[in-house]
Amino acid sequence: MSCLSLAPRRPQVGRLLPIFLVLIFAQLAEAVYPTVLKLGSQNEQIIGTTYGYSTLAVATKDRIFLYKTDQDGRISKDFSSVIKLPFLQRDAFHELKLFSPTTLFYCDEQNCGMCTASGPNSSCSKFEFILKDETIKFNGILAASAVQTSVEGKIMLRIVIMGDDNQPHGAIYRYKAQDEGILQPLDVSHESDFFDNHMSVLGFERNNFTFFVGSTYQPNEPYSLVKRKVGSNSTLPKITRVCSRDETFELYSRISITLDCGGDNVLALQSASYQESTDTLHVVVKTPDHFEVCTYSMTTVNEKFEATWNICQDTDYHAADDCKFERNTTVWDAKNMLNCWIYTHATNSHPTPCSKYGGSESLRYDNCQLSAYGAGSYNFGWLENYKKIPGTVEAIFPTVFDIAMNLIPTPEAYFLSGLDKQENRVIRISRSAASRPANIVWQVLTQPQSDFAITQSSDKAVLLSNGSQIVLAKITCHDLYPSCHNLADGGFNDPMGCAWCAKSGDERSIEQNKKDCFPSVKGKCPPNLKQTIINHNSTQLNIWGQNLTNLQKPYISLCNDICRVTHHDFNHLECKMEADTKIDRGCQNISLMGQLGDNMQFPIEIRLDSIKSEESVATGDDSETGKKSNTKLYRVIGATIAVLVVILLIAGFLWFIRDKLKAVLQYRRTKQTSSYNTSTEGSANLNRFNGFNMTRIDDPSRDHDLYESTYYSMIPQEYQIPYDELELGRQLGKGYYGDVHLGTYNRRYDPIQVACKMIRPEGRARDFFNEAKIMTKFDSDRVLKLIGVAYKHSYSPIVVTEYMHNGDLVNYLRDESNRPTLRLLLKFATQIAEGMEHIQSRNYIHRDLAARNCMLDKNLDVKVADFGLCRPVDPETMEYEATGRDTSMPVRWMAIESLTDEAYNKKSDVWAYGVLTWELMTRGSLPYGSQKDVHEIKNLLKNRYRLPIPEYCPPSLYQRVMIACWHANPQDRPSFTQIQYVIKEITDDLERSQNSNLYTHYERVSSTTNGNAMERCTIPETSASNINGGYSIANGRESF
Repeated sequence: MSCLSLAPRRPQVGRLLPIFLVLIFAQLAEAVYPTVLKLGSQNEQIIGTTYGYSTLAVATKDRIFLYKTDQDGRISKDFSSVIKLPFLQRDAFHELKLFSPTTLFYCDEQNCGMCTASGPNSSCSKFEFILKDETIKFNGILAASAVQTSVEGKIMLRIVIMGDDNQPHGAIYRYKAQDEGILQPLDVSHESDFFDNHMSVLGFERNNFTFFVGSTYQPNEPYSLVKRKVGSNSTLPKITRVCSRDETFELYSRISITLDCGGDNVLALQSASYQESTDTLHVVVKTPDHFEVCTYSMTTVNEKFEATWNICQDTDYHAADDCKFERNTTVWDAKNMLNCWIYTHATNSHPTPCSKYGGSESLRYDNCQLSAYGAGSYNFGWLENYKKIPGTVEAIFPTVFDIAMNLIPTPEAYFLSGLDKQENRVIRISRSAASRPANIVWQVLTQPQSDFAITQSSDKAVLLSNGSQIVLAKITCHDLYPSCHNLADGGFNDPMGCAWCAKSGDERSIEQNKKDCFPSVKGKCPPNLKQTIINHNSTQLNIWGQNLTNLQKPYISLCNDICRVTHHDFNHLECKMEADTKIDRGCQNISLMGQLGDNMQFPIEIRLDSIKSEESVATGDDSETGKKSNTKLYRVIGATIAVLVVILLIAGFLWFIRDKLKAVLQYRRTKQTSSYNTSTEGSANLNRFNGFNMTRIDDPSRDHDLYESTYYSMIPQEYQIPYDELELGRQLGKGYYGDVHLGTYNRRYDPIQVACKMIRPEGRARDFFNEAKIMTKFDSDRVLKLIGVAYKHSYSPIVVTEYMHNGDLVNYLRDESNRPTLRLLLKFATQIAEGMEHIQSRNYIHRDLAARNCMLDKNLDVKVADFGLCRPVDPETMEYEATGRDTSMPVRWMAIESLTDEAYNKKSDVWAYGVLTWELMTRGSLPYGSQKDVHEIKNLLKNRYRLPIPEYCPPSLYQRVMIACWHANPQDRPSFTQIQYVIKEITDDLERSQNSNLYTHYERVSSTTNGNAMERCTIPETSASNINGGYSIANGRESF
């Protein structure tokens, strides 16, 4: 897909979708898309646009400029009029809609109003709201959708208000259309008391009916009736219809019908669009792991509304009771008891199956004539039908942003803007069948953030607001994809059928069905040749450039000869001539040939002026005269490398001697003041360890413990191994209590490589032996195996474990020479969960679970290690209570209850596992960055901040594993058994839908994406939320 940034490439959906590191869009847009409108002052930022009645409205914080457009959507140079908005400046609009060329309706964070402009003059009204509970005060606007009806021009407003009780309150209001003064509502229909999390995204009128599209979090009333209890709540996408002529005070003509889109796990209906030309409704719903776009024929939808009303009018009050006695939904359908799926909210009781409006046996009321009934006891309007209207799935794509906002349908694709980490992103999504993911083929970032970042003035282009400018993106291959790089990033999958014209001097994006270019390619970009070098004896040709691996089965044609390729990578291709054949330096027809995309034989002309001899490259002389042998070049390079190697060896040797001399001098100084003596036997034994100094107990540099022999006796006998059977080699690393060396355990008839941990001078022997003792409790392939403990009086004890050839996990992840796949990272996550499941089955908690404490063997299987902080839990409470304050703890991985209350339990390890999984998906990035101290991280976690989703992480893994592990309540976190099951489900889903992504190189995340660059963003714990950046403590364990 095309992206105006210097970020890592984002593959199409079906591959992982990263969060981009971008340059500011304003700096790049002018070079790619033409600016069609620019405000007079750069200090005025555009925070919304809307189009209608051949007029473009451009809104800033305190003014709205109106521009005329022609029949082709071209915008006039100067605005025709301007609206000066009343009250305080605003940062965002929840509704922005033109009702005429000079009349506009708006809702911002605090006010709604209708404004009329006439040249430089304007006037605006203010709409008042009435809450159902008058004791609750207005505290802001969360969402709004407005419609001006064709009947008397009244304003219908669906709005969600935040009260001072910190709860959302939804309602539909009807007002007079007036552009001055303060307006009170004529009628109001409040949401039921048991509705919550109201969302309103669209309002429109069709055939004298007003429609609103949104969602609510509520019980499923048929379920409640069948089960005789209020069922568990869920989010229901729905469309609501109100008769535009309705004059009842509570708008009793109101009917809502649920929409089937996104299945049963919908989080919210976030965007919608109505296409009048095709009479089609398009909606976007968000689920825990993807977005889904569905379409509905409004003819079918309106027939469903009519049927809903008529079913209830054919049902008397007594027949409605049959639903309460026949508590089986299958029977309802079999007996055609369709009224049992429809409920009235006019009574505000729950649940009440619908029946005839007015209750009269002789009178039957039309849905738009309810005011004729007057007051009565059977005002059973405000209906809701729970029989879902099925939609046609047009696109399924991952959660590339948090909130979807503007949706613009085009015949073959959608443009969709959304807010992600306080950035506005506009994407283009191809339509596809429900059975396969859609392709995100193009995207840009816009600034500043806005609910109205994109609009459309014609069917040939979209307008993007960017700072103080409006830029135009024409919907053509040529304009959306200015380079082949843009096509390779997604544009080749654009349903317009985009291809790249590779004709020399005429390179550009084209529609593939156009035959005005040869050669053209689709699927792969041609290599970009930089330099061609012929060796000194004319037998070898080297080509340097980019994208050379895009050309498959390459060879080089030189007049009548073929040069066979012997080396081929991304930026270098080498070929050699057949024996006794040399390159004809006078050849005028040289081409690089091979298979490129759909082209089986694709020729790339090698320009003669780009060909250089090896001699001219070595001497810097491009002429063929005065050439020197390349031997000189090779000698210079070889001599330089040799000198560097010698310098490095000398520096390393001096560093080694310095450390050794320093240790000897320190030992001698302490030796002079010590009453301890070194035995001859000890000196002889030291030679056993290949020159590595084994710290003696009589060495004053180590704080020795006189009870070491007692601790050693507590190690099971089968784990006690002879000291003399060990040989030490190079140092492998450092653990919490000791240094680790590669060693050989010369057990009888079967010597093996092992890892040997020796206690540090400042280490406590009790803790050192305790770690080994704990390891004897475990017996799992996913937990580091203890070989034994070696101890000899007056010598440092050694804990011997199996040797892990590939070291610790965090260094493996950070090493960019390693190329793990997503499949391998998911395997690591599963194996670590298996190891932790085993540890907890033995009633132990690790307390230091992190990537640095997991080890990789020669087969790249992972094992949990480092049990220095591991502790047994009480078998009854399953908790461990710290008896003293730990001086050094891994605060970045600690659960919120451990940070605040020093409480540790099995679910504390689950929290740490979530952070470890985050490490996997960032390839070893430092959790929380490197900026904040310990106390701030505690406050952030208490305020419901969480680590952000890693750049390339599958959203399902983030939501279902990481966020689940970071619940504030430990009991809400999953077990390690459940985690293994969830990861298997996620892996299986990816195998089915994105198989190729599982086996491609998983790139390392930039530290600026997941660490230091951050925006504060508070989110509720129940929303599986995250924050916009990491927060820093210090590396590893830290003190409080």
